[in-house]
Amino acid sequence: GNGKLDVIVIPSLVSSDSESHQLQIPLSPRDGRSPLKTAEKSGRKAVLYCNPNAGLSEVATGMGLTSGNIDGNAESRDPSHRSWTSYYTEHGYDIYLFNYAGYGRSYGGSSWNESSTEFAPGFVGAMKRIIFNTFIGFTPSSESLKADATAVANHIVENIGVDQLIIHGESIGGMGAAGAARALTAGSTAAGRSSHVSLLVCDRTFCNLNAVAQRLVGSWTGNAINLLTPTWSTDVAHDFLAAKCPKVVANDASDEIIHDHSSLKSGISFAKELTKGATTDVGWMIKPPLQYRIADLTSQALPTKNPPTWPADKHISFDESFHFAACARRLGKLATAAKRQAAESLSDGEEGIELSYLSDDSSNKSTRGVNAQANNTSSSSSALIQMWTKLSCCDGLCGAPLGSNVKEGMDVTISWLTSVLIFGSHVLAENAEKRLKKNRSTNTSSGLTDVDSDTFLIEDFDSRPDGYNEYALITHAIPIPEVLSFLEDLVAENRIPEVENELKYVNACLTYVVKRLTSKENGISVTKRRFKPNDSEDNSAGCFLNLHCGHNNHYSTEERDRLMKLIRKCCDCEPV
Repeated sequence: GNGKLDVIVIPSLVSSDSESHQLQIPLSPRDGRSPLKTAEKSGRKAVLYCNPNAGLSEVATGMGLTSGNIDGNAESRDPSHRSWTSYYTEHGYDIYLFNYAGYGRSYGGSSWNESSTEFAPGFVGAMKRIIFNTFIGFTPSSESLKADATAVANHIVENIGVDQLIIHGESIGGMGAAGAARALTAGSTAAGRSSHVSLLVCDRTFCNLNAVAQRLVGSWTGNAINLLTPTWSTDVAHDFLAAKCPKVVANDASDEIIHDHSSLKSGISFAKELTKGATTDVGWMIKPPLQYRIADLTSQALPTKNPPTWPADKHISFDESFHFAACARRLGKLATAAKRQAAESLSDGEEGIELSYLSDDSSNKSTRGVNAQANNTSSSSSALIQMWTKLSCCDGLCGAPLGSNVKEGMDVTISWLTSVLIFGSHVLAENAEKRLKKNRSTNTSSGLTDVDSDTFLIEDFDSRPDGYNEYALITHAIPIPEVLSFLEDLVAENRIPEVENELKYVNACLTYVVKRLTSKENGISVTKRRFKPNDSEDNSAGCFLNLHCGHNNHYSTEERDRLMKLIRKCCDCEPV
């Protein structure tokens, strides 16, 4: 509505059509410039990049706000330090960058500025835009971000014309990207891929803004934001699930800005597993039921409860997930108390000993010192410490071990469990692909055929690097089957009778996870459907990309390669 968006178009570096480089135009053509002709549209691939933190679009080109060009010499720098502009243009994509209304030279529209036909430079024009955006347009807002991204995407599709359009939103830009993808794919059917959006990438974004504020500021901010901004809709998870196109959700479980429980990954998994797809208030802090709070405060043993079983239970329930979280928390608290008691008994003789490494029963080198000096430690306490050393390092397949989530609270532990169930198969698929590729090369040379090519194996749960050292200072997450094997031995021997119920329930839940992820319903061929439009609820969650780069930091070279591999599979450039 009479607004203007400042758009930068940077053409691909590998295009064979040199003439098309001169035909790219701004979003609002000025006098003397005309839109592209239909004959000149074909064969182009484009990326619409939505900025993080509602920042300026120039940042995506490698330009710092205060220090000039930070992308450096593209030929001499580490590829992982390159900007998104360099990344996409080097892979054959034109990239469209824009400033949201209220930033740079972009502003929203209304009758107040309907006579404006061109950007007004100078101090007066700047003050006019600031006053309008702050007191009249109220931009940027959640709705303006989505509207701006949708307007640019529509212009690319309808006026420029491209064969492929990828919408990539980073951080808060994920809200605009998901909103635009949902708007452009509305009404698309399962008969084929949407003609508008080839792929949606939501990169290190949140499920809703309220959930982020609760973790950064306090639980009271969730309702405060609703009170102060009643017309805002920041439900990114809803828009992401509703977008009918191939999708990628990229997440770093150790993100220092967006808590893992508030992330889009957790919001999607929570909604898919526990709320039948409803995304209202997902990611918010959740108070445990009263009985679990009382048991936690009084250190009471938890009652016996029937765990979920596969294939009878296709999903876990709220009660089952909370009971799992409560059991894991009690095991962790008792193990921590046992460690503290063991540390006190050793404090007179030794100082500076890290018991988490000394307690592992699998290491003769580590346990030798403990066995020689901790004569006062009971066998039950020793078994409890050994159990938690294994369980706390249990690999959640989505970036965080179980112990770190248990420490954060029961609701965060539930996010760990639901994320494993919804996105764990995606990580298994990556590991299985590596295994099958290795096996094929071996079988080809020996004349053998590939077996179990459509099922996940226990070895696919192991994401540890080849040649890792079990006794190195760097501790790797332990695969769920390996943890299960250890827990089953403890349960069979009943070495920790005081937590028998809790140990059995956690063991049963992890068994459920393994059976469900390795079942035919979650086989390799089924998991491949995540590369296609969500023609059913089974693959509306899209693809998962596990990151370790932090918030708004550059991807590592490996992570960039994995992203491009997903892009090529989702856009039918590479066989699945």
